[in-house]
Parts: sequence; C-alpha cells; structure tokens
Amino acid sequence: MNATAAQTKSLEWLNRLRANPKIPLIVAGSAAVAVMVALILWAKAPDYRTLFSNLSDQDGGAIVSQLTQMNIPYRFSEASGAIEVPADKVHELRLRLAQQGLPKGGAVGFELLDQEKFGISQFSEQVNYQRALEGELSRTIETIGPVKGARVHLAMPKPSLFVREQNPLLHR
Repeated sequence: MNATAAQTKSLEWLNRLRANPKIPLIVAGSAAVAVMVALILWAKAPDYRTLFSNLSDQDGGAIVSQLTQMNIPYRFSEASGAIEVPADKVHELRLRLAQQGLPKGGAVGFELLDQEKFGISQFSEQVNYQRALEGELSRTIETIGPVKGARVHLAMPKPSLFVREQNPLLHR
C-alpha cells in the first residue's frame, strides 16, 4: 500500500507541472542515465596496445589467424597499420607468436643459420652470417614506432696478415 501511495503521489506531482517543464525534466533524466551508461562501458573497455606494426600482408594475415584461434580480441589500426591487442596480453602474445615463428618479416635473421647444411663452404657461411646480422638489425630498427622500413648493409673488413693492428674504427 505504501509503495502504491508513494507512486500516486509522485505521479500527482508530475501531473501538476505544466507540459513544458516535464520535457526538460525527462531529457535531463535521460541524459544522466546515458552518461552513466557511457561511463560504465568506457571503464570496462580494455586498453589496447600495439602488438606489431609495419607488417607484410602475409605476416598480418598469419597473426590475425593465430589471434582468432586463440580467441584474443584485436583491432587493426588503418592509420598506423598496426595490430592492437589488450594491453595486459601484449608481452605474452609476442612470446607465443614468436614461438610459432611469427612475424616472419621480410628480412631473414639468425634463423638463416639454422638451415645451413653440413659441408658448407667457409665463404657461404660468412655470407650467411652477414645476411643474418643485417636481417636482425633491420628487424630491430623496424620495431621503432615511426620507422616504416629499414635496410641494413654491413661492411665487414677481412682480416689481413699485412696489417699489425686492425682497428675497423680508425680510417687513415
């Protein structure tokens, strides 16, 4: 009975108002509810961070496929070409994807040395080592945010019997 009496009393108060004051009251109440709902949704939304950027199409597709298989939510930022995941999972996902060999990247790194066959010549081994160093340096430079792409070429001096002190930093 008390609930019904309170309800009719509040309806009487609302009916005593003219038509014009009712509309702003309803709009203000609706706006307050909308703001509260928006704040709650904003607070619950995960913070996304960049997992990888500047990926080739093959690497991007493979990573998206793996994230889908792992049921990890992700976003693709078209402005930066980056794949973003929840901030609390970035490091774990980088490790898990690296274990699967992703991203493969355009440059070949030290995995090139894993494919060497027994009986390879010393020259081929040296060339593969230099390519691996160049690839790893290129990958490292490309992880820097604003860098779109990097090519690295190393000039490695050959040891000589005719020079007493070999210091590659000194150029005479």
